[in-house]
Amino acid sequence: MPKEITFDDALTRAKRMSEKYVEKGSYVFFPMPEIVEEVQNGLAKNLVNHGHLYCP
Repeated sequence: MPKEITFDDALTRAKRMSEKYVEKGSYVFFPMPEIVEEVQNGLAKNLVNHGHLYCP
């Protein structure tokens, strides 16, 4: 049986993944930090609920 992931662990993974994505490409985060945070929270929720970091 797969290990349950906590929201805090999922959020850490979502932040790390999005930061690496921005570093590797020619990207920058959206200039409003609250929007970036909301997207990262959504990625974390998807990881907890569905087992994957993805945007629907």
